[in-house]
Amino acid sequence: MENTDKIFDLIVIGGGPAGYSAAMTASKLGLSVLIADSRNVLGGTCLNRGCIPTKALLHSSGLVRQLHSASGFGVEASACVNEEKLFAYRDETVRILTAGLEQSVTACKVTIVKGVAASVNVSEDGTVTVLAGDTSYKAKDVLVATGTEPALPPVPGIDSGVVITSNDLLEGNELPDSLIIIGGGVIGCEFASLYTDLGRKVTVIEALPRILANMDKDVARNLQMILKNRGAEIFSGAMVTKISDNGGTAEVIFNNGGEEKTVRADKVLVATGRRAVIPEGLEGKIEISGGRIVTGADGRTSMEHIYAAGDITNGIQLAHKASAEGENIAMILAGKAPIHDMSCIPACVYSSPEIACAGMTENDSKEEGITAVTARAVTNANARSVITREERGFVKLVADKETGILIGAQLMCANASDIIGELVTAIANKLSIEDCLKSVRPHPSYEETVGAALEELMRKI
Repeated sequence: MENTDKIFDLIVIGGGPAGYSAAMTASKLGLSVLIADSRNVLGGTCLNRGCIPTKALLHSSGLVRQLHSASGFGVEASACVNEEKLFAYRDETVRILTAGLEQSVTACKVTIVKGVAASVNVSEDGTVTVLAGDTSYKAKDVLVATGTEPALPPVPGIDSGVVITSNDLLEGNELPDSLIIIGGGVIGCEFASLYTDLGRKVTVIEALPRILANMDKDVARNLQMILKNRGAEIFSGAMVTKISDNGGTAEVIFNNGGEEKTVRADKVLVATGRRAVIPEGLEGKIEISGGRIVTGADGRTSMEHIYAAGDITNGIQLAHKASAEGENIAMILAGKAPIHDMSCIPACVYSSPEIACAGMTENDSKEEGITAVTARAVTNANARSVITREERGFVKLVADKETGILIGAQLMCANASDIIGELVTAIANKLSIEDCLKSVRPHPSYEETVGAALEELMRKI
């Protein structure tokens, strides 16, 4: 084993959004930083087998759907999928972004160690040692940002050859003609949107009473209706009891409302959640709750000199949330105040139409004892939505009736993931509805629906 004499100010374990954001920020602030990642490429799940390849495939599938409906715009066109080129486009997108990321991290003078698993040891005198491969490094502080991996539920047949995870779909080169998706959360719904756009047979099985159970019920209801209109079968309140491989055909048996049902497809995608990847040396020593590392608001764990950020900690699992946490921790280690307000994190679903939410839902406000008012503006009369023939969509806003301050937003419309930024800024800065209405929105634009919802909300306050 090789030992290095240098003591780094910060060693980051994990090269995903939380890790590389913390590493670059800390280095720019004058700290010496090393980042170690078990893969041979930086970017973590999001860039390599999550957000980015999913969105690349969704962009392609969206083009297919648009071309199939092109005659409605006076354009005669047809579309077919060239799977070889489709996956080449996905892979090239990932390659460009990972290469750019590595250049950025290197330019920040961060030491990079790739392709080796890292373990952590904290001695009784407080010395922190990280073993990465055959080399031992010392650090003043360590940030654990090793993320998560797909979790498989304890269902008979879950280990059969017809069962795949999101990793398999996003790193492989196969698009099944039919797919059963177990789990109706964000991952399940995005893949359902992708496959229905491509004209494939899709069945979604969700254990909870509705898909997207952690989002506003209007959002979930609308998306379910759209997916069904596109040919998807959706079963909510359903419990899978068995998965079988019948000569290469997947068979899933589940209970729905007391009735046993069976569905068949080429593959079964398990999208029921993810579990934290805890580095060796921390198991049994660091406080863990619900399978994830417990941290304070500053990212500190129960172990001295050990911080954690991203999906390995509790809370919503989103790349931008992880990045913000990593940057805040870097600021703290450099003796500065955190720059990000973590109380309002937007969540997006890149279905068609897109979904974006931030702050409180109407139900959240009731649970918090806040007297709230809501307003909902549909996109039917929005000029831009009519021009592009968008499907049913809306903007729903929530405000505190006593103060007039915006406290929540739920969007289901074209470009929702871009529009939500305006509303996150308003919520984080506690702007009133009157403040938000001061902005003049361009015409025609999808964003005008936000203005319509704000005007309706103003009339109710």
